[in-house]
Amino acid sequence: MLRDKSLPMVYAGMVFLLSACATVANGGDDDRVRGAEKFAEDPRLGERVDRMCFTSTIDGFSQPDEDTVVLRASASRHYLVETASCFNLDRALSIGLDTRTSCAGRGDRLIVSDSAFPGRTSTATSVDSCLITAIYEWDDDADDVVEEAAEE
Repeated sequence: MLRDKSLPMVYAGMVFLLSACATVANGGDDDRVRGAEKFAEDPRLGERVDRMCFTSTIDGFSQPDEDTVVLRASASRHYLVETASCFNLDRALSIGLDTRTSCAGRGDRLIVSDSAFPGRTSTATSVDSCLITAIYEWDDDADDVVEEAAEE
């Protein structure tokens, strides 16, 4: 079972930082299947959306792998974010959103660090800027509904 642990978000300009314990979604990804395609049969994957608004309410993330991450905007609103040119997403301990407005969309960036508190430690950390290529609605509860239906 995947766990999502969040720390309070740090706000700096229009960059929002999130911290969580990273949990890899898949132990061995097939390199030919990337992004949201990996979740094509997953009932949690919803419709593709142009943007996610009120990015300041995003307070956690889960399931980071090499090119996708699930961001939590509230207890009932989650988004699967697909990225490109991201080398540290699967090791992320903190994630920030770099946007020009209160909405994030294709072309905006995730700022990814392998430190839970980037800039506050004396040790060198790896920071990466990841291009957002797509955003999808994500329903964590959809998996439970499918399991309940199968049991009946």
